[in-house]
Order: sequence, then C-alpha cells, then structure tokens
Amino acid sequence: MAPERSSPSLARSAASAGAATITSRILGVVREQVIAAYFGAGFATDAYQVAFRIPNLLRDLFAEGAMSAAFIPTFTRHLTSSGREPAWRLGNHVVNALIVVTGALVLLGIIFAEPLILAFAAEQYTSSPEKLALTVQLARIMLPTLTLIAVAAAFMGMLNSLHHYFIPALSPAMFNVLTIVCAFALVPLMPAFGLHPIAAIAIGTLLGGVAQLAVQWPTLHKEGFRYHLDLDWRDQGLRRMLTMMGPGAVGMGPHR
Repeated sequence: MAPERSSPSLARSAASAGAATITSRILGVVREQVIAAYFGAGFATDAYQVAFRIPNLLRDLFAEGAMSAAFIPTFTRHLTSSGREPAWRLGNHVVNALIVVTGALVLLGIIFAEPLILAFAAEQYTSSPEKLALTVQLARIMLPTLTLIAVAAAFMGMLNSLHHYFIPALSPAMFNVLTIVCAFALVPLMPAFGLHPIAAIAIGTLLGGVAQLAVQWPTLHKEGFRYHLDLDWRDQGLRRMLTMMGPGAVGMGPHR
C-alpha cells in the first residue's frame, strides 16, 4: 500500500490542480470571446450551441461526473489491495468498455442526429431548413468527442489515484486551446472545402478531445499503463463500477 502523503505535498497538489483549473476557465472565456468575435450571436453560433448540446449532455451522463465518481474509488481499491498489474487490467477493461458503450452512442447519434436536434430545439427550426442542416452537420462532427472525453476521464481517474493532479486538471484546457487555434487557422479555409466557417469550431472541439487524451498519455505511460484490447464484462471491478455509475448517471440527468 502506498504511503500517505504529507500535508505540504497535498497542499502543493491542491494548489497545482487549482492553478490548472483556473487556467482552463480563463481559456474557456477566451474561447467564447473568439467565437463571438468571428460569428457574433447569430445563425451560426446558434447552430453550434444546439449541436454541442448532444455530446455535452452525454458527456455529463456517461463520461465525466458519474464515471469518475464510480471509477476512482474502484481503481484505487485495486491499486492499494492488489497492486498495479490488477489495477492496470481494470483500467484496460474500463477504457475498452467506455469505447464500446460510447462508440455505440456516437453511432446512434450520428444516424439520428436530425431527430435528436429537433427534440432538443424544434422551435428553432420550424422555418429554417438551412439552419437545421448546418446543426446536424456540426453535431455529426462533434459527436465522437464523447468517446474521446470518456477515455480521457478514465485516464484522469487513474492519474488521480496515483497522486497526479496537475496534468489531469490541465487536460480540459486543451479543449479550449484547440478550439481557439482552429478558429484562427481553419475558419478562413472552410469555404474551400464546401463547409460553413463555424465547422472550424466543431473540428476544434473534436481535436480538443484528442488533445485531452494526448496530454495525459505520457504521464500514464511512464507510470506503467499499457493499453491492450482487453475487455471482460465479468470482471468484478468493472461490474462494480458500472453498478455505481447507474445512480450517478440518473442523478446527473437533465432536470433543468
């Protein structure tokens, strides 16, 4: 079992995680300002905001809050009671289970994007087929972000269990950074590909999900994690985590 961390060490970890979170929040404000500067509060921004609701809702339900709350104590229990190898095995099971489950949701979302969007905001599309088509296109670009963020949340849980806090807390900032970069780099290029300029923001959202994974991978790999195509639905740790996720996902469901 790993030794307890001293109070100064915990304080430093909390301070570094706090600094990373503040950085992410500031970049989030910059991101919103960049989107407003390029697109204002009109047609394209409305389409993006509505399209983003679908992966964002699924992320809240399955990727971050409920999953992290169930996974971290389960992974930590394996780590402290059985050692790293069983913990890594559980980590692989969880990562692959998330890929399977969220991948299925992403596929369904892409197929049924139009009825999903009409269910979210039908009143906005009664007289605007063009806006509906743009929103569907943006949603389909961004939906795979769900799988990327789900796996990134699993990486975050493993790193937190190993007392790494700064990099996991900083990883959401990558979403904002990539969106800002894509706004400057890709918005002028989109018409050449037959896409509305706001598609650059959707692409930035997708690449931000990739970056959340990429920024955490070196530290996790250094700790000893190796990804394998290994999934056993009968694994007790995985089943315990899924059981714990159920009430959390229901509690975080849409109630506004």
